Parts: sequence; C-alpha cells; structure tokens
Amino acid sequence: MGISERREREKQELREKILEKAKEILIKEGQDNLSIRNIATAIEYSPATIYLYFQDKDEIVYELMEMGFERMTSELQGAFEMTDPVERIRHIGQGYIAFGLKNPEWYDIMFNAPQPIQHLTKCQEEWGFGIQLFDFLVNTCEEAMSQDRTRKQDPRLVALHLWSTVHGLVNLSRSQRLEMVEQNNNDSLIQRTMESMLQCIFR
Repeated sequence: MGISERREREKQELREKILEKAKEILIKEGQDNLSIRNIATAIEYSPATIYLYFQDKDEIVYELMEMGFERMTSELQGAFEMTDPVERIRHIGQGYIAFGLKNPEWYDIMFNAPQPIQHLTKCQEEWGFGIQLFDFLVNTCEEAMSQDRTRKQDPRLVALHLWSTVHGLVNLSRSQRLEMVEQNNNDSLIQRTMESMLQCIFR
C-alpha cells in the first residue's frame, strides 16, 4: 500500500471514529451535550481536527441520519421490488416497524430528535436517503391511485398518513403504551392495526 492510499485509509478511519463517538454521545447524553469539543475530547483529538471533516455538529447529525436511512433502505430492498403497489406499501410498513424495533438507537437519531436542527434543511436540499424513501412511498401511492386501488387525492397526504401510523406504532410499542390497549399481544396488535389502516385506504 502506497503512502497516499494509507493516508486516505487513515482519514476514513478517523471520520468513522468521529461519527461513532458522536452517535454514542447522542444516545447516552442527548443532543444538548453533543458538541465538537466533546467529540474531540472523547477521541483524544483537537476540535480543529474534527473541523477538517465536518463543518459543525449539525453536519455530523445529518451524516448519522443518512447512515440510519441507508441501513433502513437496505433492509427494505425486497419490499421495493414488489410489483403490486398495495403489497409494496404493506411490506414497506412492516419492514419500517421491524427496523424501528430492532434498531432503537438508529431510529431515535433518524426520527426522534428532541428539537429541530439545521441539518433538516440540508436533508431537503440534498435529497438524502430519508427524502428518497418518502418520495418512493408517495410514488407508490400514486401508482395505487392510477390502478383505482384507492380514491384520487393528494398522494403526499396518503404517504404521510401511512408514515404517521407506522411511526406511532414503533414509538407506542417501544414505550409499552400498546399494553394499555391490549396486554401481552404487542405483535398481533401492530399487525392488526396495520391491516385495518390499509383496508381503510386501499381496496
């Protein structure tokens, strides 16, 4: 391995180390305690070194969000390839819930930040994995409408309805609030709620 290749590998390893430590701080201490200085202290580098890789902490959080959405997108690949739009939506919803319950730390970074931060604007500008996933859902809703599987309406609102439901189910399940509705039957309640929603929207 040449000098340039070694240096590039070392840069990539340090970048990954910064992101991993930032993720750890976010999970254990919350967004308020995430700072360039705290990350630098944790990995024993100067803050100036962190700034060589990231403009600010918001860019770091944005990158972590993208990593989470990339993981989710990879796990949903089978659902994306389904030809029937309603079945596609059903499997995307099921995969979304499964990802959220299996990966609570990533899910919180992606969806449960306690307050808006600047990187959300960047997400919209750069059309990252998260926006692409929502757009795919919107397009699938449009496809279902074109096949008369549901009434004609704004597909973005239908997609938001679907997203709100699965997001709510993940958070209600994780906080054990679903136990208030039906005890010791969490998985079945999630599946029945999903089916009820789909039957209300699609035919």
